[in-house]
Amino acid sequence: MSNRSGEFEEIKTEADAAYQRARRLEVIVYAALAAFVVLAIYGFWLITSLTRDVSQLTEQISEMTRVVDRDMSAIAGYMGHMTNMDAQMVRINETMLSMNENVASIAADTASIDRSVVSMTHDAETMAAAAVGLQQDMWSLNRNVGAPMGMMNTFNPFSGQTGPFPGSPGPYHPRGGR
Repeated sequence: MSNRSGEFEEIKTEADAAYQRARRLEVIVYAALAAFVVLAIYGFWLITSLTRDVSQLTEQISEMTRVVDRDMSAIAGYMGHMTNMDAQMVRINETMLSMNENVASIAADTASIDRSVVSMTHDAETMAAAAVGLQQDMWSLNRNVGAPMGMMNTFNPFSGQTGPFPGSPGPYHPRGGR
């Protein structure tokens, strides 16, 4: 019987080990089952969210389509104006080319005016110098003729002068001096 009792012990040990393995396997399976249920619920939530988002997207695309359909005639009308704008742009381009040619002509005229102004400036300086010379000559004449005339004025009863003519203060020299 000892042999049988040893066999019995072996079988009992094996049965206990199998029970322990089965318990471990149960814990693993139950944990995996719980994880599967949680993932399944999360997946269901994701699918319903995606379905709701796609539904909203479909509604918005439908609304955009209605708006574009409604405004397409206005857009087509504006495109008709674009052909007019094309013709206007061609006219503007031609006008700009003409203006460009006119600007070149104006630049040439401005250069001619510049030369004329330089010539006029030179002529004005020459006239100013001549006026200074004339003024100096008049001063000299006044000095030379004034004294004898002053003496003659003393004999004139209507002159009101009692002495010689005082004359001018002298020649004028403009700023910058010559």
